[in-house]
Amino acid sequence: MATIDGISIGFWDILTLLLVFFFLYAVLYPQSQLKKIRMLRQARLKKMEKTRGCKVLTMIHRREAISMFGLPAYQFIDEEDAEQILRGIRKFRDRPLELLLHTSGGQLHASIQIARALKNHPQKTRVIIPHYSMSGGTMIALAADEIVMDKNAVLGPIDPQVGDFIRGIYPAASWIHIEEMKKERAGDFTLLMSDISRKSLELTRKVAFELLKGKFGPDKKNEIVEKLVSGEMIHITPLSAEEAKALGLNVNTDFPEDVHEFMRLFRPVKSSVEFVE
Repeated sequence: MATIDGISIGFWDILTLLLVFFFLYAVLYPQSQLKKIRMLRQARLKKMEKTRGCKVLTMIHRREAISMFGLPAYQFIDEEDAEQILRGIRKFRDRPLELLLHTSGGQLHASIQIARALKNHPQKTRVIIPHYSMSGGTMIALAADEIVMDKNAVLGPIDPQVGDFIRGIYPAASWIHIEEMKKERAGDFTLLMSDISRKSLELTRKVAFELLKGKFGPDKKNEIVEKLVSGEMIHITPLSAEEAKALGLNVNTDFPEDVHEFMRLFRPVKSSVEFVE
């Protein structure tokens, strides 16, 4: 027990006060840092737009070191991303668009919504990929008039993944393969997943053909769609810019350096790699 100016302060009072200060620091400091970083990002985006004469939208999924209590949140393409991207595309219908993508993928329906909106944009569209745009991100890239990739950036297959969090999520083509191998010995769950997988593949093929409409002839479209959708590659296969070019996609590797500078404004959670700049 301590006494200050006649006021008695006990151990638990001091502990409570320290906990309050810690809570305020843990909440307010990261938020103030994040606000500062976001202001820098907005300034950089405005400069990019002025330089290139277009509207720049971003969808960047990264775990950042600056977050409440220092706990990073895993991010993926979801309906909230779709809602915001669609709002941006609608608002700037009279301007060319660049969409900066950095994502490992996410929900199929949200990816389809974004891809269709980008495909239907009346002005020129470019998707810019500094590091990777996998799965649903690749589907969105297919919708653009041009894909701009860093020479070391990658795309990926868009074959649907089917399952649940108990038994696991696996490629649709693999569920169908197992059902065909087992035939009458296949269990109810395998039969169910196989049925859903066939429908998912049919949907994904349909959307892929829709996004490539007007860009290729029938034979080339079939080749690209089967390569990306059929499941011949595992879902995490990284397709380099050169491989995407060889497949026939309109890929440009004349990558703008200001995008790399912009990406440096995102602070990664891991700091195991260090070098002096």
